[in-house]
Formats: sequence, C-alpha cells, structure tokens
Amino acid sequence: MPKQLYDVIVIGTGAGGGMAIKTLCEAGLKVCALNAGRRLDPRKDFRNHRMPWEMKFRGFGDPGERTGYPGFVDSEWGQDIWEHEIGYTTAPGTDWMWPRCFAVGGKTNFWGRSSARFGDIDFHAASLDGYDVDWPVTYEEMAPYYSRVERMIGVASTVQNRPSNPDGEYLPPFNLRCLDHILQKGAEKAGVPFLPDRIAQLTEDLGGHPRCHFCGACTFGCDTGSFFSTPWRFLPKAEATKNLELRTDALARNILVDENGMAKGVAYIDRKTKQEVEVYGRAVVVAASCIESARIMLNSKSSHWPDGIANSSGQLGRNLCDHLYGESARGHLPQLRGQPSFPDSVGDITVVWMPRWQNLKNPREEKFIRGYSVYPGGGCTEYPWCAVQAEGFGAGYKREVRRRYPTPVNFTIQAPTLRSDTNYVDLDPEVKDVYGIPVARIHFQWDENVLKMWEHSKDVCAEIIRSAGGVYEGAANEPFIPGWSLHETGTCRMCNDAKSAVTNRFGQTHDVSNLYVCDASVFLNSTDKTTTISILAFALRTCEHLIENFRRGV
Repeated sequence: MPKQLYDVIVIGTGAGGGMAIKTLCEAGLKVCALNAGRRLDPRKDFRNHRMPWEMKFRGFGDPGERTGYPGFVDSEWGQDIWEHEIGYTTAPGTDWMWPRCFAVGGKTNFWGRSSARFGDIDFHAASLDGYDVDWPVTYEEMAPYYSRVERMIGVASTVQNRPSNPDGEYLPPFNLRCLDHILQKGAEKAGVPFLPDRIAQLTEDLGGHPRCHFCGACTFGCDTGSFFSTPWRFLPKAEATKNLELRTDALARNILVDENGMAKGVAYIDRKTKQEVEVYGRAVVVAASCIESARIMLNSKSSHWPDGIANSSGQLGRNLCDHLYGESARGHLPQLRGQPSFPDSVGDITVVWMPRWQNLKNPREEKFIRGYSVYPGGGCTEYPWCAVQAEGFGAGYKREVRRRYPTPVNFTIQAPTLRSDTNYVDLDPEVKDVYGIPVARIHFQWDENVLKMWEHSKDVCAEIIRSAGGVYEGAANEPFIPGWSLHETGTCRMCNDAKSAVTNRFGQTHDVSNLYVCDASVFLNSTDKTTTISILAFALRTCEHLIENFRRGV
C-alpha cells in the first residue's frame, strides 16, 4: 500500500504552528499537523466563571500533584493541561523552569496578550551599540506582516509615536483604571512613558468573537475567544478548507530524511498507544517552541546529519536568550484607601505598560546597552493580598482589608538578555524521557547587562511610586527563575551566512531547503517586547515563502 504523502507536516499548533497551518491550508496545501498533547474543551478545561471556593482544593490544586510552578500551571484549573511527563535537565549552575502546554494551541490558550511590534531599533541593535550582529530583515519588510496579523487577531492600543515601539493598526484601547491615572502622573514627573499596552484582546467584536466582558478568567483560558488563541481563531479556518489532518497526542521524535539528507517526514510517538509512527510530506515546518524545536532537530541524527539535522553550522541549540522578569517595586496609593473595591485586575489584563525609554538616542546613555520595558499592576486582584499586612481580628480586621483593597501597586520588569556562547541547549548524554528520547539540557546564566537593567528599574519604579504620592514598600531581592517568561529565543537563529546560523532570513534552514522553522527560535535575540505577535508575523512570512517555493517547484 503506497504511503500517504502530505504537502507539509507541521509540528506544533501554537502561535507559529497555528499561523502555518492556517496559511498553508488556505493556500490549498494538504497539511498534517502533529500536536504533542490533547485538544482542550473550553466548556470543561477552562475556568468558566468558577470561583476558587467552588473548587475541591480552593483553586490551588491537588497538593500531591503540585509542580512548584506559579499561577495557572499549578492551579486547580491547569494541573492536567501543562506538561510534566517530558522532562529536561539543567547544567551545573543553571536554574531554569520550563512549564510547557502541549495541548492544542499551546501557550496561546493562556498567554499574557501583550503584542508590541519589534522595530528597527531591535533589528539593527548591533549597528547601534556594536554587540553581536544585525537581524537579516528590516522593520520596513516586516511592517506589512505585522499589520496583517493585527487585523487578523485584533490588538487594542493607541498610536504613540515612540521610536522604540512602532505603531500598528489597533482596536480602541482599554480604559485606564484609577490607579493607572495616578501612576501616570508620577511617571510623567519621572520622565518615563506610561501608556496603554498593545493587547491582543478584543474591545470590539471581531470575526464572530465578542469583545472582552471582563469575566476575570483570561489566563485560565477564554471561553468566548475574546483574546487571540489558535484554537479559537486559526484552526477552525484551517479545518474549514478540508485540507487539514490534526493528530493529537503525537510527540515528535525526529525528522526523517531521504538519501540526499532532505526532510521527508516526521517520526512521532503516539502517546496513547506508546507506538512510533511515521508520517511523510514534501516539506516540514517545525514550530514546537524554541527549546523543543531545538530538541527535535538535535535528535534528528543521520549519516547526513550526525550532529542533528541542518546543523552544519554547529549553531543548532546555541544562542539561547530569555526575558528577565522580576518585581521592580511595590507599594500602595493612600489616596485610594476607602474607595469601593472593583474587579479591575481579576483578569490579569495589563492595560498599561512603560515601553522602553532607555538608550533611544545614545546607545550607551545608561550603564547598559539596549533597554527594557515595565508592566505596572495593582488594584483589586481576586485575592486581597494586602490582607497579609493588615492587623487586627474579626470585623475590624475585615474593615481594614476592605479599606486597603484598591491601594496596592507593583511594577514588573521585562528585560532582554544578550546573546552569549555560554547560554544554549543541547541533549543530555545520559537522561532520556519516558519514551526513550534524549531530553534537552539547558545551560543558562543571567548576563551582567540584564542585571544592570534590573537594578536600574528598581530605582526608576520606586521614584514613580513616590512621585505619584504613593508609599514605596520595597522590591524583590531576586528576579524570577530563568525560563519563567516562556519567551526564550535564538536556538535556530536566522542569518544570511550559512556558516553562522541555522536558518535564513525566511526561517528556511540553510542546509535542508524543505525544512522551515516557525517559532521564536529563529529570532536573533530577545528585545524589550514579548514574542507572540512577532512569531505570528514571521511565521506568516515564512509560510508564504514556502508556498512560493512550491509554486516555483523548488
């Protein structure tokens, strides 16, 4: 019996994989998509307005199954959704947390939705400060793809005319809260921008999806599709073409090659039967996320590729970058004491941000190069954390908690690491996962430059609180553990020179012309922005390049 041959096999269904699946199917190509986990049912798997006290373990999850990861990953809504079976290891001296959602749609089911474009200040950072190399693309080239993505998914914001953050095509912004207006005045005094964030969350109905109704369940999965995720937006459109076969619980093991070393398919483990299966295609798109894509490709060894497929440069898995996150400052606004509590923050909607303001005119104005952004937060979160600071007992204690409820504020830095030869992913020579596949081993340390940003942000954010008439209470002693951001980049970085990079400017591997990468692993480095909208824009560009290559027969 002849083997079925698909046009394209796509590994992963998150931001990059979802865009690839939609784009390729709508172009008429037959696509087989492999996803390592199950398909979610919003009616059962998402929060659906349930409150913590309605849950068996009050929302904290079964104590016997807790992972130690913060937030949704370890909550009663998410314990069986995030992946723990496929392990990883860390090199001596490395701390790294890697929570992975292998469900269909990946992290787009639960992401933070901040969606700022990269700009020329990012693509040409090396020309400005002399560190590393420029990206092989310009903002002018990428701008049309960003615009198309913004129209597809819906991004709420305002035109801001900032040199570090190009403007886009936006829905109306979310309203600022009382605390935002107060902090904004403090930021103005400190000379720091305080503006509406770019948020992939609907303020108007779009494409059959209703605008956000502020139910508070954002990072627990949106049951109305009011923010972008591939299961809500892209997969239905791909399935409507009848060109998609989606295989779930299909953990990609390695990429298969023909006698010439070209990609001919993918071997995967059916996690239900524990059997290995092979699927064949004319091209392969890897979009499994930065570290997982590197792991799959490093495990794709053959006589042609003894060090992993498309790795003649030796750069596969190298150049790992991440975002440093941490609490830069916390405090409270006395002017809000006694105001009625209002659920203005229960949905984790970061309606404002402080976009990069450092080193815009002089690349070495500060003691560090490049720059960071900050997300201010506060208000009435689901649990009044001010309760741990209030004194008293009984009715008096409750009154004091209620009086303080609207007052807390905090600032969280998002700072990019620099590319370094010491930060990378390889395969553990001894440890294998439950299916016998070598696991990823992570080597990573914060660099001196990003730690200087961290210290700088503490001073600035403390000043903003005080300038706003608030009470500064302190900052975290240490940033979050590396990997917490889920914004890692660089393991398949793009460059025009095949000797120094895995992929070219279109995300096509230099060595294997029918193998493409559609996730943040192709990015040269982190920036002060989050990665998702850029993954979508670059994946759209890569897949249209793939389609054109098919059309031309190359």
